Amino acid sequence: MIDMNSMQLYAVTWQFEDIELQKAAYAKYIEYMEGGAEMDNFDGFELLTRVHMPQTGQGIVICKAADEVALFKHFAPWRAMFGVEFNIQPAFTSQKVVNCHKELFSALG
Repeated sequence: MIDMNSMQLYAVTWQFEDIELQKAAYAKYIEYMEGGAEMDNFDGFELLTRVHMPQTGQGIVICKAADEVALFKHFAPWRAMFGVEFNIQPAFTSQKVVNCHKELFSALG
């Protein structure tokens, strides 16, 4: 079992390539959510929040993942089925950014 506190935080933005793929993906997404969204939380991956901007075909996920394999396991099916483009970036919590910057500023004098 992976310690959820030791996992990396990620900010993931997504974009649909076109409206037809977006409509097909949302039809599948309804099934996914009504079926319990089991791939939102598994050993090595925890989805914290997901927001949608369907008017632009975009959205944002904030998640924790143990490694790139966990990220692949969650996001790759949507890319493979609907061509969703993902931008996955490591992120900081507020406390971590404060701690890191305090250390940086101390080192810089």
